[in-house]
Amino acid sequence: MRQTARQLLNLMFVAIVLAMVVRPAAAMGPMAGTESVPGMGPAVSPESCLACTRAFDPMACHRTALSLAAGREWERAIAVEEAVHRALPGNAEVAAVLARMYQEGTRNTPRAVELYHEALAAWPGYPLALLGLGIMMEKSGDLNVAARYFERGARERPDEPQFKVRLASALVQAGREEQARPILNEIVQRWPDSREAEAARKMMPITALAKP
Repeated sequence: MRQTARQLLNLMFVAIVLAMVVRPAAAMGPMAGTESVPGMGPAVSPESCLACTRAFDPMACHRTALSLAAGREWERAIAVEEAVHRALPGNAEVAAVLARMYQEGTRNTPRAVELYHEALAAWPGYPLALLGLGIMMEKSGDLNVAARYFERGARERPDEPQFKVRLASALVQAGREEQARPILNEIVQRWPDSREAEAARKMMPITALAKP
């Protein structure tokens, strides 16, 4: 009973702390999985992307979909990005971006999961697919699976503190505070001025209470 109460308190505390951390989109670009976007040509109209998919420029339409998503026009963004996805099958970036649109826009979890796994099949260890899947598992309460996704993401992107703070939070929520402690220490030492370090410092009191 005491253990359950402690875990509930941990869940509430970590939820508040993670609200301080920048969203994946802010940490890794305007839309998760878009590292190559700045080098693209100008966006085109959504109508041109949907009118004739055999003649359109997929990457220009990809940029159009990102612009629509930035304005939270989810249905139009998804329609355009689905056309891009059909034109560029096996493209990990497009699959991950489309997955996130379903994840955050229409809340179509099965389709988002399918697309994230497609991105991983095209690019094993694709960091932004791992991040998306980890967040989905964390929100569903499957914390051990979430931790595995975040742990793999931290291996793929050791320079990205968000994977580590997400991993630590999943461990704390799962009652595995001792395993989270060295991760939180690393975040504070390596990225002392980051928002992730600020979140890590706020989680440290929980791990300090863990039994040795």
